[in-house]
Amino acid sequence: MSKRSIPMPMAIAISLLAGSATAHHAFSPVYDGSRTISKEGTLTEFKLVNPHVMMTIETTDDSGKPAVWTVETVGRLNLVAAGWNEDSLKVGERVTISGNPTHTGSARMFARRVVKADGTVLVLSSRSEGFEAIDATRRARASSGAEPTEPVVPK
Repeated sequence: MSKRSIPMPMAIAISLLAGSATAHHAFSPVYDGSRTISKEGTLTEFKLVNPHVMMTIETTDDSGKPAVWTVETVGRLNLVAAGWNEDSLKVGERVTISGNPTHTGSARMFARRVVKADGTVLVLSSRSEGFEAIDATRRARASSGAEPTEPVVPK
């Protein structure tokens, strides 16, 4: 094997990995961080996945006609760190989601805040407001030896 043939497999591996890395898009080309909108509706889909958690809600547009909105937010790892699990949101429940709309005006947003019908605010990342309350609860559970029973979400 020549000295030149050794880097070639590495180059191929790097190019394959780079393709998957570029599939993950940046925030600012898609979403308008200077604007925030809110949509209230019924959750029709909730996928706790990486690289972005995905939701779909049935709501109405500005004219009152039915509309389906696609909502993405931070990834599964961030939400699990903030206390989420697969049961944090249930298909069929009413939610109000606030976030950044797309630059194009499509029925899509990047969620910054999710509020359930009972007023519970779901924290979207460990850097979100309210994470300190989750962290304090986890420390208290750990020191008492209690098992976590459900995600902790501040109101």
